[in-house]
Amino acid sequence: MASVLLAGALAIAEAPLPEVTSSQTGYPTVDAALKSLQTKPGVQIREQGGWTIISDTEDGRPVLWSFAPKGDPAYPSAVKRSIVSNAQGSFIDMRVQCEAAKAPCDNLVRQFQVLNAQVAQSAKGPQAPAGPTQGPSAPDVVNVTSDSVPGWVPTRDERAQVPLVTHAFLDLLDRGDYHKAYAMMTERQKAEIPFAVFEKNSAAFNKEAGVVRERTIVRVTWTKDPPQAPAPGIYAAVDLKSRFENVDRHCGYIVLYQSSESAPFQVSRQEDNYMSNAQAARIQRDQSQEAMERLWQQLESHCAK
Repeated sequence: MASVLLAGALAIAEAPLPEVTSSQTGYPTVDAALKSLQTKPGVQIREQGGWTIISDTEDGRPVLWSFAPKGDPAYPSAVKRSIVSNAQGSFIDMRVQCEAAKAPCDNLVRQFQVLNAQVAQSAKGPQAPAGPTQGPSAPDVVNVTSDSVPGWVPTRDERAQVPLVTHAFLDLLDRGDYHKAYAMMTERQKAEIPFAVFEKNSAAFNKEAGVVRERTIVRVTWTKDPPQAPAPGIYAAVDLKSRFENVDRHCGYIVLYQSSESAPFQVSRQEDNYMSNAQAARIQRDQSQEAMERLWQQLESHCAK
């Protein structure tokens, strides 16, 4: 029996979920959504755990589509998630279109509700690609530096915003939308890195790395008004690990800056350390596996900030 389901971001119901008879994703069928998005300019498409993950934007907001693979009990189904902000903060709006039987469709909704609830929890954030087989969150720990304002801790909304902004910035880079990514940077960072240099370096990395496979937030470290900072405000250092088509070894960090409670988080610093698969293979061939691993450990030691 075909069914189309709509679920909110946080509630996790065990009773049978309500159904609606019209599409809530903007497409008449799951197949129509997939085919349309696959040919839409500017989207990013990848596979994770068998799921087809498509990153898109609507009205300037990141939108993430997850399509169940053949063989999944909920196939065919599509999950559309986007970030919505209002006076109360930011939350995930989720629309599910499921054409399988009702029981697996309900289970699919509940699985994604759990993922979304994890995103909303304190110190947790979404990993941009997410099917039920891949968790979306960073470690559930609030790290505050010793030179921060005594007694200060980030609010729940601040902890929710940082991973959202991080993944929005990374999605723009991965799609090659360098103008929009550059617009998310602080004026100080723009003064240090002209757009032409930023675009050239980002495009060169994308060409070498290939299609992104995974982006993971490893840790977020917070500080407020540190004495050595260039300006007072809130800083969040986001440690990352990633995998790409041609790069299995990648780590780095992004520092986000918020000048005041009403201001948006902006990118104040970014660093990537990586070893391409071709480089790793060459070192293994010319030297040894141990030599390659030692070099990567040296590069990796520069990642956490």
